Amino acid sequence: MRSRYMISAATALLATPAFAQTEPAAEPAPDDNVVVVTATRTARPLTEVPASISVQQTDQLQRDGFTYGTDEFRGVTGISFRRGEGDGDAFPFVSVRGSTGTDGFLALIDGVPFVGALEEPLLSDVPYDAIERVEIVKGPVSALYGRGAIYGAVNYITRSPRQDRIGLSLSAGSDGYFRGSASISRRLGDAGGALLSVSYENNEGWREQSRREVLSIFGKVELDLGPRTRLTLTGNYLDRDYELPNGIPLTADGRVIDVVGGRENFLGFGDTRDHSRGFIGSARIEHAFSDAFSITVTGQHRDYDRPEVFLNFYDAFGFDPSRNVFAVNGFRNETGQSVWFGEATARYESGAHTILAGASYEESRTRTFSSWSGQYGFTPDCGFAFYLVEIDYRTGAIVNRNHPCFVIDQPQSDQREAQRFFGGFIQWEWRITDRLTATIGGRYDNFRRLTTTNPITGLTDGGTLEIESDAFSPKAALTYRTGFGNIYAAYGRGFGSNFGAGFENDPVQYFRPELKPTTIDSYEIGARGELLNGLVRFDAALFYTRQRDRRQIIPNPAAENDFSVPPNLITFGSLYDVRGVELALTIRPSRDTILQAQYSHLDPVWEEFVLDGFSGPQDFSGTTPRGVARNIVYLSAQHQFTPWLNGRAVFEWYDDYAVTLDNALETGGYHLLTLGARIRPPSWRGLSLDLVVTNALDEDYYFYFGGTGSNTYATPGPPRQFRATLRADF
Repeated sequence: MRSRYMISAATALLATPAFAQTEPAAEPAPDDNVVVVTATRTARPLTEVPASISVQQTDQLQRDGFTYGTDEFRGVTGISFRRGEGDGDAFPFVSVRGSTGTDGFLALIDGVPFVGALEEPLLSDVPYDAIERVEIVKGPVSALYGRGAIYGAVNYITRSPRQDRIGLSLSAGSDGYFRGSASISRRLGDAGGALLSVSYENNEGWREQSRREVLSIFGKVELDLGPRTRLTLTGNYLDRDYELPNGIPLTADGRVIDVVGGRENFLGFGDTRDHSRGFIGSARIEHAFSDAFSITVTGQHRDYDRPEVFLNFYDAFGFDPSRNVFAVNGFRNETGQSVWFGEATARYESGAHTILAGASYEESRTRTFSSWSGQYGFTPDCGFAFYLVEIDYRTGAIVNRNHPCFVIDQPQSDQREAQRFFGGFIQWEWRITDRLTATIGGRYDNFRRLTTTNPITGLTDGGTLEIESDAFSPKAALTYRTGFGNIYAAYGRGFGSNFGAGFENDPVQYFRPELKPTTIDSYEIGARGELLNGLVRFDAALFYTRQRDRRQIIPNPAAENDFSVPPNLITFGSLYDVRGVELALTIRPSRDTILQAQYSHLDPVWEEFVLDGFSGPQDFSGTTPRGVARNIVYLSAQHQFTPWLNGRAVFEWYDDYAVTLDNALETGGYHLLTLGARIRPPSWRGLSLDLVVTNALDEDYYFYFGGTGSNTYATPGPPRQFRATLRADF
């Protein structure tokens, strides 16, 4: 029904004869004067920022076949990703300069943290249709934004409403892909502007059980309340409904097992699904008391519900190739989160000095109810199983469905969480000379979580647990402007709260002797600029990071002799180092041609990493972390063949990575070719057609996952996909 309404609206708009008179023109070169805000919280030209930062324009991402969240990281040096159960952006594993897990980067929308119930970035809930550009900062920025910005920050910046424009786009492609969007923006005289955008997407998916449907409605108003005061209001409603395919089991030597129906088939239990809906509303007021002093106050509220989430988690202990069986756990979850955020910043500029200071407060309340399905019971009769669902990968049948210990949706957790974060920061920028600028700053954060675990008959008596900690994050940088651009040296510290998932705060199951945040110290030197009168633009960075006190779960030693204490223990330890280099070149040999080449090399290593288990400690010091590609290459070429035809080719290559903690298997490398064209004849009067084919060579590739010393599963990457997008602007 939604698609019918979208098509009807599209037809009405396309029938309107009032298209703007536009002349075809060559595609523009990358803007040398892009202004960015994320790295310093102030609007500065990209060439003057003392940090490694990339800017991705949403229009270009869509031209290159943007499909899922995480596609915005393609072509960004130092970043690779894998997709786990779900095949899309439901469970992305993004590695920023070697980061692993969910403690990699902080997601922001217009500078406001966008963090989920498990302290992870909410990429699947970003309102991409409302986003104008994405600023990706590599290196810790906790000194400005607080927790989570440990390896970097990704700021999704919404579009400006200050123009008279009506836009429409219709996309169609492989596997039943359809997407329609319509937007209208109007200037409100000289006092501001208003924007309304609606998008709808329906994708049947290339795998069984991979359909997705997304509806997004976004509005934004900017009003000048006076010559020195501006008010900005934004609101977004998102309804996202995904099906979630499973991974495919691996053999002991890392080969993908041939399963019934092949890589497109769904082998699992039940109808896996992730349905979420939510609203984000924000208000920002900016006032300049004088040319030297201004303040900005921001408030945001968001409320997200996941009323129906059913997943299959891979169970490595249930893999039995002698019976052609692999196993999953059936997991059902209902989650809701309500977040209030407020921030005030002040900026003072006098001569060579600029001071930026601010304070923020965030409070979130989360409710979670989870249940599990499968063969359950730690007795001989039940097989000492934890919700085991055995699947015959030759037939797809559930092998143990009739076992007497097989249960459906057995409650396991009923929790309420209240989290509070507050912090203050200051940053001083001193332009020592016309060429040399120094920046120093720091931020203090205090954070607390109170978890109430409700009793569940036969499982837990419930209880409460409160954990609290704080962190200080300093930063310092020197920037020197040269004839070709600038060079910089920077130091920064980032931190993550280490709260972990809510179930880790169940006092019956887990013991926490303390809460210690994980921290990272980062050292970086870099240079960016242009040579040969703008023919060549370059960006280079050399960095070293050291992360301390990552959170770990180990068996509680006290539980060996006392069954009344929690069986698991939360500890904090380990040292993790990464050294790396990032290089990017943009060459424009002619007015109509743009060439880009990028290379990233990472050298990550566990300096100290010991896991304690029931069978004793296992020392993984000196190994490479799982899922981090050491080398990444990105090449692109764009050419304006005629005033109405622009072509683009993109080649990506990702190196192998360690699949298991003991590094017994390294694989997963792959390459992708994307081809695209934009057609915009003068006679079309405001219309353009984008054609793109992703994975043009139709490579069969997989994202691999493993445990301590055994391989677990792989998720297949999408095959060749075609997209066609018709755009209209008037």
